[in-house]
Amino acid sequence: MTKRRKITIAVITVIALLGVLRLIPNRSFDIDTKELLEYCRSKGLSDEYCILVDFSKPQGVDRFAIYSFTDNAVIAKSLCAQGRGRENNIFCRKFSNEIGSNYSSLGHYQIGRLRPMSHPILWFFNDGYEVHGLDSTNSNAYERAILIHNGNACFETYPLPCIPVSQGCFAVSTAMMRKIAEIKKLTDKPLLLYAYR
Repeated sequence: MTKRRKITIAVITVIALLGVLRLIPNRSFDIDTKELLEYCRSKGLSDEYCILVDFSKPQGVDRFAIYSFTDNAVIAKSLCAQGRGRENNIFCRKFSNEIGSNYSSLGHYQIGRLRPMSHPILWFFNDGYEVHGLDSTNSNAYERAILIHNGNACFETYPLPCIPVSQGCFAVSTAMMRKIAEIKKLTDKPLLLYAYR
């Protein structure tokens, strides 16, 4: 068997296995939202909405969500890439706050302004929302230029792994970027993003 054929078979196998993820029930975002609401109020953040990122969920299922405190419900969901690390591993499960690590970080973030990406790759990677780490586990987020930004085209249609678009950023669907913009207009306070596993 040629090397090219082996690679083709491997790619098809991965795509088929990831397609099965759509059959797995997408469990809810298990988090104490009352505690999050208290945290938001103590930090002067929005007490209407927040963003949850459940990194315990695998790539290929929706693990980035906008949560409404008022409705006590998730109102929008998206796929979300995880930082691929220095080794460019698209299935990476590590986390780090280290500058240059290219890993995602866990913890509480305050979402800032929309700004151009430092190194846009293609037309769909253009602007992103700044995030400011509020914990020791993500305190370097701003210096690392971590953003919430568009992922690749697969994010809209099929649960492929988030082929590598993240060096620690929260890469999400275009629809989610639009929803964040809409939510930010509805509240006069900054939004919380909470990433956990």
